[in-house]
Order: sequence, then C-alpha cells, then structure tokens
Amino acid sequence: MTVSKAEQDAEVQQWLQMFGALQHCPDWEPGEMPIEIIKTHISVVFLGQRHVLKLKKPVNLGFLDYTSLEKRLGACRAEVELNSRLCSD
Repeated sequence: MTVSKAEQDAEVQQWLQMFGALQHCPDWEPGEMPIEIIKTHISVVFLGQRHVLKLKKPVNLGFLDYTSLEKRLGACRAEVELNSRLCSD
C-alpha cells in the first residue's frame, strides 16, 4: 500500500507531538525523568533511572519502512519478542 505525502506528513507531526509529550510526561515518577535522550536514525530512546522508552521514528530507509503506526508497532513487537529471549522477565 502506498502512503501519500500528506499521510506521511501527518504521521511525522503525530510522532513529533508524542516525542515532545514523553519528554516532559507527568507519568514519570519523581526522580525518574529521562536522564538521557539518545537519538538514532531509526529511534529515540528515553533513559530513566529504572525505565526506558523507545520510539521508532516514522521513516522509510529502504531496508526498513516505519512510515505508519502499524508498521512501527509490528517492529516494536518483533523487537520485544527477539529481546525477551535474553531477559528473565
């Protein structure tokens, strides 16, 4: 399925709003606010004292396509499944 330029722009704007909201989210516990924010070409990672949040950017790099929420969700689920093999919980 081809995504229009307007749909891609809307996805990017929605992602940027989510990024800004998470950066200053009141749900972070006291002392848990992000200590560090790491940006890559694919993701943004918020590192807290005890929790980590990772957001996939709405990008299409040819070898991966995260241009829709559904595609990013699928990639996140696959990553969790892969990483859970190395994790006790």
